[in-house]
Amino acid sequence: MRPLVIALLAERRGLTAFHATLVFRGGRAEEPTALAGATDLLASALFGASWPEDLDPQRTAALDAILRQEEGLLESIRLERLRQRRDPAGVSQLPALEASLATTQSRLKAAFATSPLADLYAAKGGSQSAEATADALYAHSALPQEAFDFWCRTEAQRLKTLQLSRFSQARAALLADLNQSGGQGLALIRGAALPGHPYGRDLANNLPALEALRWSELRAYARRALSPDRLTLILVSGTPLDNLLPLVERHLGTLPVHPAGEDAVLPEIPSDLGDRRVQATHGSLTSLQVGWRIPPRSHPDHLALQVAAQLLAGGPSARLPQRLVQQKELAREARLRLDVPGGRLPGLLVAEVVPAEGHGLAELERALHSEILRLQQEPIAPEEWQRAVAQLETGHLKVLDSPALLATTLGRAWAEGGDWRVADREIQRLRTLGPETVQAAARAWLRPSHRTTAWLEPTLDEGLDPLDAEIAKVLQALAATRIEDPAQREHLAAEGLRQLRMLSAEERARTLKLLKAQLAPVKP
Repeated sequence: MRPLVIALLAERRGLTAFHATLVFRGGRAEEPTALAGATDLLASALFGASWPEDLDPQRTAALDAILRQEEGLLESIRLERLRQRRDPAGVSQLPALEASLATTQSRLKAAFATSPLADLYAAKGGSQSAEATADALYAHSALPQEAFDFWCRTEAQRLKTLQLSRFSQARAALLADLNQSGGQGLALIRGAALPGHPYGRDLANNLPALEALRWSELRAYARRALSPDRLTLILVSGTPLDNLLPLVERHLGTLPVHPAGEDAVLPEIPSDLGDRRVQATHGSLTSLQVGWRIPPRSHPDHLALQVAAQLLAGGPSARLPQRLVQQKELAREARLRLDVPGGRLPGLLVAEVVPAEGHGLAELERALHSEILRLQQEPIAPEEWQRAVAQLETGHLKVLDSPALLATTLGRAWAEGGDWRVADREIQRLRTLGPETVQAAARAWLRPSHRTTAWLEPTLDEGLDPLDAEIAKVLQALAATRIEDPAQREHLAAEGLRQLRMLSAEERARTLKLLKAQLAPVKP
């Protein structure tokens, strides 16, 4: 049995509540393809709330029996539908099976607590939340200090029983969310920049597997993914360690370690895959996204890239908001995301820029790359450097002042960097870091051979400014004079608009006049 790893902060004066984060390393990156979405389901179905019926051994046994019956009926219905396709004239068992399923699901629903007040943590004045990331599953709790023994017993029972009675509801909610998001945004650039790697996986592309995932499969996966040998407890409390450690060891320290099998072997992706590009139309969104493949958080250059990101987009006074948004008025919004989708493995530094009205993505892309070159080549002004460092140090102080944020930050440091002390070491290294080191890291990693560019544009009927909307209308009219198939006309007009959006607003206006001239009736 592996002893539980604990990071316990010293006594915090005036702190009457404790904040605990359970960190299970692995996350989405280590999910098998057939179980894509399992970490998200565990976060919501297992750690979404603490219901009495999910933690009572007798009641969980009864719930398990109903869940097994539900799963068996669902499989029987699937097989019956397949049989009917082969033999449509045969006697159908579907009505009887579906009636049995409805009865079973009614029994399952009746066994659930329906009032939020039934949540055991809420009843004690506490809170609970969970999140799934590419690197880990995090379960956060905050409760009054006197409830610490109760929390230890409750979490130990949760991890022993692994009750997933709300599996169906959690899966339905996740599917609805994925269908609504449409798989665009950062998923587009992740897939293009990290091909074949779990970090690049888009869960929206795995909906059939998620829909087919069974309760028993998720529970078997939970035994491996939530085993104590994958767990670290981050605890922020005002009570001395000597008073709390015996309770932790008595309950969480005795959890059985389930066979985890072999560790997942993840493919390596060279950072210099070459300059890659991808384009897509979706909804009403227009944005430029540029991602650079960067090293993991444990790499020596990672801290320098954090500072580079702070210089570029670390607030209203940073370079991208100042120059692209305020001075040149090319963009409505400019921001950077570090470690997309995670920091334990090589990931992405992603710039997201939304163009201002009348400006195209090509123009915006040129301006963004100019700012990257300036960062790499021109000396960094002392006042700008000091401001960026001060902002990072201030952010660290805010983390120290918030017990909940501190527990989360330490948990991420352990999951991504392998040690909960990483966050503190980074701030110590920051004080000795120089501008030359940051520029050297920017030149090494923010270069075309590490770069992927994504253009995300609206469909023809959504989100266009007046000029582009008129161009789209004229292109559709011109296509109608040459092509009968409506789908082909739509495709041709969309491609024409995409090409024209590379031009400036003035050039697009002149082109519009030429296109309109082609629609003018021919004189006899």
